[in-house]
Amino acid sequence: MSRRTRIVTLVGVLSSIVCIVILHIVRTDLSPLSDRLSEYANGSYGWLMATAFVALACGITALGIGIWAWRGGDRRAWIILSTALLASVGTILSALFRTGASDISETIHSRSSAVAVVSVVALALTHSAPFARDKYGASSDPVGAGIALTAAALVVISPLLHHTRWTGLSQRLLWIAVTTWLLRTAWLDRPTAGRTGNLDK
Repeated sequence: MSRRTRIVTLVGVLSSIVCIVILHIVRTDLSPLSDRLSEYANGSYGWLMATAFVALACGITALGIGIWAWRGGDRRAWIILSTALLASVGTILSALFRTGASDISETIHSRSSAVAVVSVVALALTHSAPFARDKYGASSDPVGAGIALTAAALVVISPLLHHTRWTGLSQRLLWIAVTTWLLRTAWLDRPTAGRTGNLDK
């Protein structure tokens, strides 16, 4: 991955994390256990949640482009780029349509969030799972694969915990797993010797 795409990914994801941490400090009326992250979009600090969504989308897009260029645009690279762009679009739509604003807004937000989450987890699995590592990946990545599989498991159980007292906790654990994978991948993934990618400048 190039230095430029790595920096954009790290700045985008870290900015999103900072916004979420601040919201947990200033919005003490919401419970981390039972209230979902999207509920921070309502109220006087809603702009922080929107910023977190957009920053995360920028980070995911940069990562997808970086991996695509690094891998030289092979078939798996195109799958990774497509899922990254789909996740980014879903994340931005989640920012534009707030939860609870109206029935239509709630529906678009809910479906967009689901698409974004599934897409970014698919991105993580496609890039980090043992079967996904090839000559451009240098070596297997058991830690990255473990994080990706953990995120996938949290996606599977999320519907079971929806509308329960633990829905907020499950969503935050999923968010932590996803952002950890994004940061780790952007920080560690570098071209192997003789393979610098299209944008490695």
